[in-house]
Amino acid sequence: MALTATGIGSGLDISNIVSVLVDAEKTPKETLFTKTETKIDAKVSAMGTLKSSLSTFQDAVKKLQSGEFLNIRTVSTGDSDFFTAKADQYSQPGSYEIKVEQLAQSQKLAGANVTDPTLGVGEGSLDFSVNGESFSIAIEFTDSLSSIASKINSSSVNSGVTATVIKSDAGSRLIFTSKDTGTDNQMTVLATDSSGTGLSNMFNGASLETLQEAKNSIISIDGQTLTSQSNTIDDAISGVTFSLTKAEVGSISTLTIAQDTESVKKNIETFVSAYNSLLTSMDSLSSFDVDEGTASALQGDSIIRSLESQLRKMVSERVSVDGVESALYELGISTDRDGKLSIDDDKLTDAVTNNMSLIEGVFSTSDTGVAYKFDELVKTYTKSGGVIDSRNNTYTSEKSRISDQREAFTLKMEQLEARLLKQFNAMDLIVSQLNSQSSSLTNSLASLPGVIRE
Repeated sequence: MALTATGIGSGLDISNIVSVLVDAEKTPKETLFTKTETKIDAKVSAMGTLKSSLSTFQDAVKKLQSGEFLNIRTVSTGDSDFFTAKADQYSQPGSYEIKVEQLAQSQKLAGANVTDPTLGVGEGSLDFSVNGESFSIAIEFTDSLSSIASKINSSSVNSGVTATVIKSDAGSRLIFTSKDTGTDNQMTVLATDSSGTGLSNMFNGASLETLQEAKNSIISIDGQTLTSQSNTIDDAISGVTFSLTKAEVGSISTLTIAQDTESVKKNIETFVSAYNSLLTSMDSLSSFDVDEGTASALQGDSIIRSLESQLRKMVSERVSVDGVESALYELGISTDRDGKLSIDDDKLTDAVTNNMSLIEGVFSTSDTGVAYKFDELVKTYTKSGGVIDSRNNTYTSEKSRISDQREAFTLKMEQLEARLLKQFNAMDLIVSQLNSQSSSLTNSLASLPGVIRE
């Protein structure tokens, strides 16, 4: 008769014995799998930290690629209500006397008033001409003022007219406004009736009232008068854009443009700080703690070694500025014994104040400037398919391979467990049979004649 439970024949806890034997085989290997996966995860995380540090450094570098962030200007208009101004790197520091004598404005024309704006006003067309461009709008007999305005505003051939319905005590009327300011953008409106005289009565001749004339802006700079179609003027002073807000004949404002040395210094200081933070991050990611005997995730990694080597090389490289070889140290930026940058404030202030061409040349010379070289270096690491992406792909492959190995090992352990159970159960059955035979033999001997029982 077969055994229905393990261990009955031998009295052994077979399930526990098999479990202990399987665990002895399984635990070291699974521990190794887990340890390897943990190391890979730590490296992936470290690569993410490195990429973030590189991106922060790159943001600081980009601000030094353009004169927009290096050759910065401050603009002062005092307490003027008449204009605001912006100055780019091409503007020259100086002071200017400004008079805003007239603002540019759009032309506004209005049709005749009607009592009920929901009724149709006529049938035919409205023809507009603005700055040499013309377009026509077909008007149906049932079109209300709002419908006419909608047709004008939504027309794909509209060359610069906005239509609005305005209600007043006198009734409702259609207002036409040129979209752009200045006398070049004056409108002409002609109503043509195909039935009746409704459109002509509303929009032709004396029925078309001028609410606002088209005007050009007039500005005086140091006594020189400039007329413009717009209230935004960007060709009066080289590198300066005016936005006119108010006009008053005779009122004088002062525009002062100066070199913004503090902002330039701040951008350079931000670059130095970002560079040093990047080195600190790289050192942390690749360090070894002697006291604890533990290594960081990228300790000894070739990516860190290569990147650090390239960064330090670029810091010391010279750049040709107007035929003269220059470098960061001439701006007061030097490296210390740990490879980090430090700033000689007096030397940097002097360069920013008196030699902006040197600042721009060292940092923003196209392709060869320090800012361009650093940017290109960072891109090789952070771009899609770059060094970091390639390394992460390697880590992904390693984790996938470990996952496959773990799955295969799990199957192997299941087979080992099944084999051991089968072997122990076979042994248990034999022991049970031997015990049974031993008991039967003992009973037979005990029943023989002459056997004396004590």
